Amino acid sequence: MAGGGHGPQDSEAALHARYRAEAVIEVRTRLHALWLLRRGEPPAAVAAAVGVGLRSVHRWLQWYREGGLAAVCGRRKGGPGKPSYLTPEQAEQVVAAAAQGVFATTQAVRDWIEAQFGVVYTVGSLYTLLPRLGIRLKVPRPRHPQADPQAQTAWKKGGSGPA
Repeated sequence: MAGGGHGPQDSEAALHARYRAEAVIEVRTRLHALWLLRRGEPPAAVAAAVGVGLRSVHRWLQWYREGGLAAVCGRRKGGPGKPSYLTPEQAEQVVAAAAQGVFATTQAVRDWIEAQFGVVYTVGSLYTLLPRLGIRLKVPRPRHPQADPQAQTAWKKGGSGPA
């Protein structure tokens, strides 16, 4: 990495420590590559060592030169994604309602959001939204289609009868 560094946090030892401590695997790979470059390894050898293409190493080096470690660590794979249909305040209201037990089903959440905010979600998209908001709906225990509720109630009251 010709041209020195951006600061003391970019020394070989500091890069090695940061790379070893990084939990996000994509960022860890980039930091590993930067550390190897800082040690004087050629880009082709670095690409082979971390298991990526040479173009990726050159891209990460360009990010580093333009914005330092913040630029290298701050990038997300796949872009920002689609913005949420709900504002943060609306999402908080959904979480609060779920905590109060307002919803029994995903369809109930969908209907409530549409009635409260005029935002229409498909049921399928709620299966992505609810976990992201930390909401887990309670689901009823499955029942066998041939189960006889009357026989089950009788058994609970008196057992299986005389043997």
